[in-house]
Amino acid sequence: MTRLLYFFSLLFTYSSLNSQSITPNTLNNGGGSAANMDWSMGESVSIANFSTPNYFLNTGVLQPFTSVVTAINEYGPAVYGNQITIGPNPTTNLVHFKGNFTQAGKLLIQVIDAKSSVILTLDAGTIISSYEKDIFMDSYPSGIFYIKVFFKPANGLAKTGIYKIIKL
Repeated sequence: MTRLLYFFSLLFTYSSLNSQSITPNTLNNGGGSAANMDWSMGESVSIANFSTPNYFLNTGVLQPFTSVVTAINEYGPAVYGNQITIGPNPTTNLVHFKGNFTQAGKLLIQVIDAKSSVILTLDAGTIISSYEKDIFMDSYPSGIFYIKVFFKPANGLAKTGIYKIIKL
């Protein structure tokens, strides 16, 4: 009987509390980089982009410059550097792809699900220097996706880079 009274007293005591509203934000409590690895601790979710005429900030998932943390050999940031921007990441419905290349070439973009199935192919054809495209993810379930970027410059070797995307 004592436990039952205790339960009801707890029930009535906490029934007047309000719940909190959590909005997507990122707070990187710590992290850094060393010779071959980037790391982050305390990452949470963010889907915001911030831009000024001179800077672009894409918050969210850390995309390290090495393949040490994943088994992906053609890790996008290591292959393309700052030529390609993909975000927001994580996303709820839309990923913006922006590529700035130093020469003309053929561009192909694939969206791949966690089972390694190609679910979307975008053939941009021959581009001169820059290309932008919105990739709508709202018809896909929440989970991990990869964006695979193929670029074959008019003069030079073809490049392949893979970017990890989290769909909320």
